[in-house]
Amino acid sequence: MTTFQVIRKDKEAVLEVKGHANYDTYGNDIVCSSISTALIVTANLIERLNLSYNIIDLVCEEGYFRLQIKTTDFVTNTIFKNLEDTLEEISKQYPRNLKYIN
Repeated sequence: MTTFQVIRKDKEAVLEVKGHANYDTYGNDIVCSSISTALIVTANLIERLNLSYNIIDLVCEEGYFRLQIKTTDFVTNTIFKNLEDTLEEISKQYPRNLKYIN
């Protein structure tokens, strides 16, 4: 199962994703592919828009993703919220494979 967590504090926010969805075998796992696509698109968009000045931490590895941002910038905060909303929607459709941790 993949889990994700969002932590907000003062002027920062962290979104962390861990694990594998295990919906299907490697290469056929549509849930894992959906999650990975959302994460990679987000990381690429941040890089493409040159928003690194608002990024405290960005790690994108096999089975692990972490994005920590300064929430003072509207664009960066909107991208972050979009990723959070996307993961929440996937977790509603596949609750046994992606779980939001409070």
